[in-house]
Amino acid sequence: MSILEIKDLKFSYGDKNLFNSLQMRLFPNDHLGLIGANGVGKTTLMKLMAHRLDPDEGKVVWREGVTYSYLDQHLQVDSSLTIAQYLYDVYTDLFAMEEQMNKYYDSLVDADPSQYDKILKSAEFLQTTLEEKGFYLIKSKIANVLNGLGISYEVSWPMMQLSSGQRVKVFLAKMLLEEKDILLLDEPTNFLDSIHVDWLAKYLNSYKKAFVVISHNLDFIKAIANVVVEITNKKVEIYKGDYQSYLVQKKLREDLYKTQYEAQQKYIKKTQEFIDKNIVRASTTKRAQSRRKALEKIDVLEKPLMQKRITFSFPFTNAYHMEALTTKKLVIGYTHPLLPALSLKIRFGEKIAIVGKNGVGKTTFLKTILAQIPCLAGEFWLNPLNKITYYSQEILTDKTKTAVQYIQDDYPLMDDGMIRNLLSQFGIIGELAVKEMNKLSGGEQTKVRFAKLSLEKSNMLILDEPTNHLDRQAKDSLFKALALYPGTVLLVTHERSFYRHLKMKEIIFG
Repeated sequence: MSILEIKDLKFSYGDKNLFNSLQMRLFPNDHLGLIGANGVGKTTLMKLMAHRLDPDEGKVVWREGVTYSYLDQHLQVDSSLTIAQYLYDVYTDLFAMEEQMNKYYDSLVDADPSQYDKILKSAEFLQTTLEEKGFYLIKSKIANVLNGLGISYEVSWPMMQLSSGQRVKVFLAKMLLEEKDILLLDEPTNFLDSIHVDWLAKYLNSYKKAFVVISHNLDFIKAIANVVVEITNKKVEIYKGDYQSYLVQKKLREDLYKTQYEAQQKYIKKTQEFIDKNIVRASTTKRAQSRRKALEKIDVLEKPLMQKRITFSFPFTNAYHMEALTTKKLVIGYTHPLLPALSLKIRFGEKIAIVGKNGVGKTTFLKTILAQIPCLAGEFWLNPLNKITYYSQEILTDKTKTAVQYIQDDYPLMDDGMIRNLLSQFGIIGELAVKEMNKLSGGEQTKVRFAKLSLEKSNMLILDEPTNHLDRQAKDSLFKALALYPGTVLLVTHERSFYRHLKMKEIIFG
C-alpha cells in the first residue's frame, strides 16, 4: 500500500505550466532519487508533497498516520536554542517519561507499603520502555550523527549564530534523529564534503523507511536510489531500480515516446485537414463533425523536451611566466587560526582543487587572498598581473532583481535584447529572464551568475563550490570551459567526480 499518492496534479507559476496531470505514488521502502534539468519543478514538487504549496488542480494525499520531515534547499532556521537543545528536543517525550519514572522511584520514600508493588511495576514499565526505545544511547546516537555530517562546532552554540550551511547540517541531523516515515531532502549534500557525503549515503542505504532526495550529485544518487523519478515533459517518469537501470530504461522510453508523439502529430494534422476540407460540405459535414469531436477528446502529448545547449565560457586576457600566488606562513581565520600556517606557490596556468572538510577554512582562504578579510599572521602575494574572476557561494546582491536587472547593474550599456541573448546561452530563456532571482531555482540562479561572469576577461578563476545546484548538462559545459581555460584556476569543491578528469593538483586543507 502506498504512503503517498499524487493524483492529476497541475501547478503553474504565472504563465509557466510546470505539471500536467502528474501522477505518482510512494511506497514504504522507496529510496527515491528525484532528478531533472534545472527549472523543471523538482523543488516545487517536493514543496507540494510537504504541503508548503497548494496545487492548482489535483491532490497530494498522505496515508493517515504517516509522518514526514522536509529539508528545504533554502532553509531558514531562526532560533535562540543551542544546538544541543535543538537536537535533544527530538527526545522530549522520552525525557518526560524518564522524569515520571524518577518520580515513581522518589515516591517510594513516603508511600504506603501496600502501594510499593504498584509503584515499582509502573516505574519498571517505564524503564523497560526507555531501554527499548534506546533512551540510554541517545548521547552516543547524537554524537554519531554529528560526527557523520561533519558538525564539529560546539553544541553549546546558539543556532542563530551558525552560518546558513551550518544550520542546514544541524537541521539535517535532527531529521535523521527523528526517523520519520519519510524524509524529503532537497539537495542535502550541498554543504557536506566528500567524506560526509559518503557517510550520509551509507546512512540512507540502511534507513528502513522511505525517502525522496533531490540532488545533482549523480554519484550520491547512484549510491542511494532504488527508484529514480525524472520530471520531464511536465510529467514524471518512474524507473524501478538503480541509476544505471534508469539510464537503460530511459533510452528505450525516449525512443518510444518520440515515435508516439510523431504518430499522434501526423494523425492530428491529417484529421484537421479532413475537417477543414469537409466541414462545410453537406454530404460530409457529419463525418467532419464526428472527427472533430474525436480530436477534441485526444490527450495531446507534450512535445519531447529538447534541452537547449548551454555554453559556459571564460574569456581570457593574457598569460605571464611567474607565480600567480605565493603564501608564506599564512594564518587564516576570524578570531582564531583555522589551519596551520600555509606556505604555497602556485604558478600561472596551474589548476588547483582545494578540498577538505566543511568549516576547515577553504572559503576563508579564498576571502583572505582576495583581501576581503585580514589574515591573522604571515603574508601572501597575489600577482598584480592577475585579472581575477571570482564566483562566491552566495549572491552578493538584491535577490528581488530580475535576471536582466542583475546583469544590467554592472553592464548598463547592454540593452534587454543583448542581455536576453546572453542569458539564453546559459539556458535562461523566456520569462525566466524577467523573474526575480529569488524565484528562480538554485541551478537557474547559478546559470545567471555565470552568464554575468562570462562578460569578464580574466586570467585567473577563483570558484567557490560552483557546481552546487547545477544539472548534469550545465556541469558538463562548465567542465569543458575549465578544461579549455589557459589561465590559473583555484576551485573549491566537494565533488571529486567533477574535477578528477581535469588534471588538477589537489591541496588538502585539514
